[in-house]
Order: sequence, then structure tokens, then C-alpha cells
Amino acid sequence: MASDDVEQTTDDEVKAKLRQPIVAVTGHVDHGKTSLLDHLRRLGENTGETNVMDREVGGITQEIGVTQIPLSILTDSIAKMPFKSDAFKFDSPGLIFIDTPGHESFGSIRKRGGGIADLAILVVDIQDGLKPQTIEAIRILENFVVDDNNEVDFSKTRGGTPYIVVGNKIDKIHQWESKQDRSSYTAWTEQSKDASQYAEQYFNNLVGQFAKESGKNLVKFWDGLSSFNSEDDRLFVPMSALKGEGMQDLLFTILLMAERLSEEKRESITIKPNEVAEGYVLESREEVGLGKTIDIILTKGSIKTGDDVAYNTNEGPVGNIADESIRPRIRAIRKPRGLSEMRDAGDRWESLDKADSAAGLKLVIPNMEDVLIGSRIFFPKPEDDYNKIRGDMNDENKKLRESHPVMCSICNEVFTSKDFSGIHTNKNAGTKNGFSEQCQYAEALRKGAVVKARTIGGLEAVLYELAKRKIPISSAEVGPIKKSDLRRIQATDKPEHRFLIGLSVEGNDQVQGQLEKILENKDSADFHYLQSDLIHQITEQIDEVLDEIQAKLSGSEQIFKPGQIRHILYNGMSHFKDKPAAFPVHVLKGQIRVGQELLRNDGSGKTLGKILSIGKDGQLTAHQGEKVSIGMNIRFTRSNISEDDEFYADIPEKQAAQMKNAKLNDSEKDAFAEIVKIHREILQNHGYAWGWSP
Repeated sequence: MASDDVEQTTDDEVKAKLRQPIVAVTGHVDHGKTSLLDHLRRLGENTGETNVMDREVGGITQEIGVTQIPLSILTDSIAKMPFKSDAFKFDSPGLIFIDTPGHESFGSIRKRGGGIADLAILVVDIQDGLKPQTIEAIRILENFVVDDNNEVDFSKTRGGTPYIVVGNKIDKIHQWESKQDRSSYTAWTEQSKDASQYAEQYFNNLVGQFAKESGKNLVKFWDGLSSFNSEDDRLFVPMSALKGEGMQDLLFTILLMAERLSEEKRESITIKPNEVAEGYVLESREEVGLGKTIDIILTKGSIKTGDDVAYNTNEGPVGNIADESIRPRIRAIRKPRGLSEMRDAGDRWESLDKADSAAGLKLVIPNMEDVLIGSRIFFPKPEDDYNKIRGDMNDENKKLRESHPVMCSICNEVFTSKDFSGIHTNKNAGTKNGFSEQCQYAEALRKGAVVKARTIGGLEAVLYELAKRKIPISSAEVGPIKKSDLRRIQATDKPEHRFLIGLSVEGNDQVQGQLEKILENKDSADFHYLQSDLIHQITEQIDEVLDEIQAKLSGSEQIFKPGQIRHILYNGMSHFKDKPAAFPVHVLKGQIRVGQELLRNDGSGKTLGKILSIGKDGQLTAHQGEKVSIGMNIRFTRSNISEDDEFYADIPEKQAAQMKNAKLNDSEKDAFAEIVKIHREILQNHGYAWGWSP
């Protein structure tokens, strides 16, 4: 097959002006985005890169990560593509890949990542198909107009980000024979008849789902490159990020798309000498020998040492300071060497006098206050309009404040601050849009949870989860927990709102000791202190507290949620005790809880036994992704437990009937669907167990 390969321009001046296109990698959690980027970083030899998937907390991305791939490695990687012609050239100095979170709560970061990207890769598990965050990512990339009913009119588009759909995990297809680093075009044509049928079935399912959610045609890239219509078609690249199978196909396709950018998009990757330099703050820290440093992605313009800096804090914008002794300026610019991911570059940095966009950079900036992680940062020159820059930063702060959940003083319903003032109490909004006439003169009550997080994106994620659960907040800030936060939470009267939450932050020196004592003796605390580096663990802890409060109020039995586990080896050991049994497991889906029965999936209709303990510190629960030891009221023998055996955390029939209305995440829903299936088989084969349809 031949492709429309693009000739390299011979105009050196034009070439020099093009920056590296930014490619956002997005999709649903656990579908393989970070694994894909890990394989990308392994393309270069002796780069000293690390495995970011190992570094990510719980294997889940919660921030935007940046990886720069130089042109030389890109061209070497596609050299053996089956139908690449020798005429193919690429005018930019490389590509920058950004890894955006796939977890439901991080919609704001996905929008931010999609907003700064020139191109995108949408990663989909080829067998799982489109999930909620995949659909949300499609809407962001297509820039669809979404109505009040969360419906999309495909005819109303506002111009989006060109993207490729990666069908990941082809190595998991039944009977698929995978080869390391092979072209997926070749792989697709070399499979057995059965494997090919399975692959085509999964692809056709995706085609139907994609047409429904985007109104676009999904086309295999080898069929679509020559006849590609950017208005109607989206290219599909099958891949195994784990094996690298299809990596060359993906790079070849993304490079071709970069060369085919529209005139408007191509203009956006042209460096303009007089444009205000700006970027996004990814990280901030004090470093020995350097002082205050920040990691950024520079998205526009050029910077050099000595340039002024304007940035956002909790208290508002900072910049244009008249006093030269405290004016924030760039002292040093550093760039990661090779293919290092910025968050894992370690000491692999090179010093620069100046830098052009797009680039991931570490900046040394004395006199800098506590910058908001995740916010925009500007590098204004004397001739730039600082008032406009300040206005942009104020708008950013305003959007964050508008997302705060508040409670109506009359009806006690919880809304975002924006919806409360703009709809709920606004008589001009009309009852159709949520105006409540009796609440016209209501006040927004700020008695509720106190939220602290390390980044703006993390803060927005927690606020999103609290708003879903109708929990108002009294304050939400980026930074460590302080004494004032403890005072605020103690002023909250309702126990179901009395949460002090720290996402990726702990207390400062004044309060950390007190917080540690609260964690050691939670029952004696007069508020719920939740701390984790993972948003899903925060939300699960919130739900556990709410369930316990509800159970106490109603006097009901202990509430369980569905889960799936696998018996694993730990340091070569299959178990730690024979009786009562204690052995290591990996929670594959949902969660498990002390007191819960484990259900076999072998058609026998039998349970393994009851969980007596979890972990070594008296945990009540363990959640998806965790590897823990569990104790059970049985004897451990090879006849009842073998390595890699899988079991389900069962749901009592009475509680199973309530699962329709329970707050379950996608992982818990998947586990529950399997539990229902097992119980139906038990009912059919053995004549007992609940067997209704959820």
C-alpha cells in the first residue's frame, strides 16, 4: 500500500520557526496511556529513562507528565515501516508527548491537556471499548457543544484537536500471537483465522461505538492514509503498548498527521518573535544548591535567563513588582537530557541560556511565592500588556472558585458556587434550568469539608467528587494542612460533611503530629481525616464513612461492595499461615472488606470462606490495585487455593438488590456484573442463590 508521504520543505527559515508539536495522550484509566509512553521512552538507547508506570502512585496518572522525543529517534523508529517511502520527511525538531489523567475526577486536567495539544492519541482498550472517560475525551478533542441534557449535536462543532485512536492491548486478544516491536499492520495480517475474527469483531464494535459517540468514521490507518478525510474520518492504530507491537505504526501515523495540519494549526506551531511566552506549572519544589525551582511546559514563545515572571497564587496574581530586589526573574533554565520524562529526570538535566516552545523545562526562580501547581505562568517583556496577563490569571482563579460546592441556606441542597448564583437563586434563569423560587434570597453556606491538595488539578478532582456526593466545603486550597484548616473543620456541624481531606499533601510542621494521632485513633476524632496520594482512595474512604454513618442511623447490617481478587506469590511465598489461612492477593476490581465472603468462580456454587483480616495494620478494606495479605476462617491447602486462582467478594442477596442504586465506580460495576453472572449459573445448575437481573 502506498501513502501520501509529505516532502520536507526546503525553506530553512520556515523550518527554524516551527516548534515541536505537542501530542496529548489521553483516554480511560487503566487503558494503557502511561505504558505507551514508557515504551516510547525506551526507543532511545542509553537514555537512563525510568519506568513511569512504576513511579505513578497506584499506577494511575494524576498530573500532566511531559516527554520530549527528538526527531532522530522518531525517524529511526519508523525506518522499517512496511509502506513508508524514502521521500517522507518531518519539518519540526521532534514531538512532545503529555500524559493526561484518565480517572473520572480529573476532567479539568484532561481539558487543560487537550487545550494545549496540537495533536492527540486517544488510547482505548480494544476489548473494553469506549468507557466514560474515553467518551469525555472524545468530546474534549472534538470540541463538541454539549447541551443541558449532556447530549451532543454533531452538527455543532467548534473545531477540535486532530487525534488518532489507538486500540491497545491487542496481545490480550484470544489466540493473538504477539511479537516484540513488530508493525501492527504486519501483525494484523499474519494472525490465525480465529485470532483475526476476534480482532475484527472488537474493531467493528469500536466502529459502532465511535460512530454513536462522535459521528465519525473509524478507519484502520493502512486503509485510511491515502483517502483520509479529516472532517469525517479518524484513524485507528492497533497496538500492544506492553510489547511495543504497533509503536512504529503509531509514530508513522502521528508524524504524517503533524505534516498534514491545517494552515491554522500549522500557524499555531510557528514561533512568533513578539508573542508573550507562557506555559503551565507542573511542579514546584525547593532543591539543594538551587533554591526555588518549578517544572513547566512552555507552550508559547521563547524565554531566556533574566526574564520576568508572572504567576498565580492562592491570594491572586503576582508579577510586575517595582522593587527590583524581590522581583521574580529566571535565574537558570534546565532541560531534561535524552528521553527522560520530566518527573523522573533525576540529575539528567542540561543548562540553557534560552529556550523555545514547546519544551518541558525546570526553571530556577528566586523570590517566588507558593505558585499554584497546574496554573498558567507568563514571562512578560517590558512591551507586553501586563493588564491583559493579570486579567487572564484572575479568570483562572475565578474558575476555580466557581467550582467550589456550597450549600443553600434554605433548601440545604448543594451546588457549585457558579450554579448556585447563576441558576439556583437567579430568577432570570427560569425553573427549567433549576431556579428555585423559594430560594431566591438564599445565602451560600460555607460550612463543610476542608480540602487541601498539592495541585490545582487535584483540588478540582476532590471538589468534583464532593459535589457529586452533595457535600459542601468551607475552604479549598493548594498547599499543606494548617492550623486554620483544623479550626474550620471543627466549625462544621453535620458529621456527614465533617471531612478534612489531603490529596498528596499532609500537615505542616505545626499540625502533622496531631494528624498522625488522629489516623492512629480515628474513632476518637470529631472529624473525618482522609489522606492519600490517590483520588480513588480518597473517594472510597469518603463513601465508606458515609456508608458507616448511614448504617448507624438506620441500624442496618455492615455494607459490602463487590470486588475481584487473585491469589499471588509474595517473595516466592504462596501463604504465610495454614490455619487460619493467611495468603497474599491482588485486588483486580472493586474492593474487599473484612467480614465478606469470597465466592468461587468454578461452577461449584461454593464460597471459599470469610475474610477475617486485611493487611498488617488492621485495614477494614482493600481496593483495586492493592496487593495485601488476607486472613480467612479456613485452612490453607493446595486443594482449595492455587496460585492465580481468582475469587469474588460476594454480596449478600439483600444488599445485592440495593446495588442498582448504590454508588459504584466502573471497577465495582464490572465485578458486580460477574458476581450476578456466577449467581445465575448457580441458580440454574444447583437451584439456589439469588438470580435476578440488576
